[in-house]
Amino acid sequence: MKRILIEEVEAVEKALNEYFDSRIKEVERYGQTHAAFYNNIREYMTRGGKRLRPALITVGYKAVKEVVELERLYRAALSLEILHNGSLLHDDLIDHDETRRGGPTFHVIYRDWLKANFDTDQSKADDFGMTMAILGGDALINTGAQMLTSSELPPKIGMKVLEYYQYGFQNLVDGVLLEFAMVRDPDTTPDMYLNMVYMKTAVLFERALMMGAVMANATESQLEALGEFGRKAGQAFQVQDDILGSFGEEAETGKPTDGDIREGKKTMLVVQAFELGTDDQKRQLKELLGKDGMSVAEVEQVRTIFKESGALQVSKNIMDELLAGAHSSLETAKPPLSSKYKEFLVELSNFLAKRSY
Repeated sequence: MKRILIEEVEAVEKALNEYFDSRIKEVERYGQTHAAFYNNIREYMTRGGKRLRPALITVGYKAVKEVVELERLYRAALSLEILHNGSLLHDDLIDHDETRRGGPTFHVIYRDWLKANFDTDQSKADDFGMTMAILGGDALINTGAQMLTSSELPPKIGMKVLEYYQYGFQNLVDGVLLEFAMVRDPDTTPDMYLNMVYMKTAVLFERALMMGAVMANATESQLEALGEFGRKAGQAFQVQDDILGSFGEEAETGKPTDGDIREGKKTMLVVQAFELGTDDQKRQLKELLGKDGMSVAEVEQVRTIFKESGALQVSKNIMDELLAGAHSSLETAKPPLSSKYKEFLVELSNFLAKRSY
């Protein structure tokens, strides 16, 4: 698995740097503001990230047709990675996050730049940072679509992958809206939660594989198999992320493992605890989740409820069931998918869903 992933990611990184080289050269005629803007976007995008989405596009192609016949496959594969990062610029702003992947978020870069270079107050600096993050996210979302329209795909295939791109983007927006609604909904069910994480996370896994497969002229059966795999593996990935968000090791995850509890985030653990817990446990959760100034003991109290109510174990079981369903879906493809890349997808999904960071 590791060798294939490294090869795919290296090819994606090469295509990404080629794009930014050309884009920055193109906008230099407008002046330093534009060049700095795209350099800052480039730095934000290249400071980290697993590059799973573009790798899934290329693997989706190769699972159907191992010999690549498209000259610009890796350029097209950048589309969802660029869309994902555009959504992150906006997410950072919505969540008021100050850091991303070990560096300042985009709005912080411009907020601090204005304060350092001009005599301005905090409010104006905040507004400027917000404005630039909105523009940055918008630019990336549009650029993601441009990666498809400039990849010289056959017209019919080009229209289909653009349709998948738009479907993914619309689901990201609707997923965020659904998450906002769920925070205030005391009757959120596990199925509602899984639908939300499909829209926010798994949809890009699903559509990445389907985009690659369409570019390789996949059959409907192959498309459905890869799409179902991406959907279920993406949901399993997010459920595991929820578990790590409360029970992971901070040294491994790189982020506080009490953050979800302190924020009162509606994770699978929370949804299950309200489904399975006693009246007293539910009362305690309502009092504690998202409470200002939570003590370490109160955070641990919530973790104990997750364990004793059965929410932790049930969440793990759901993750395992999703993963098993993802794996079995690959066997339904007709004609069969490449055994090499099918094995890669199984190993990758096992790693992502069972990871400890």
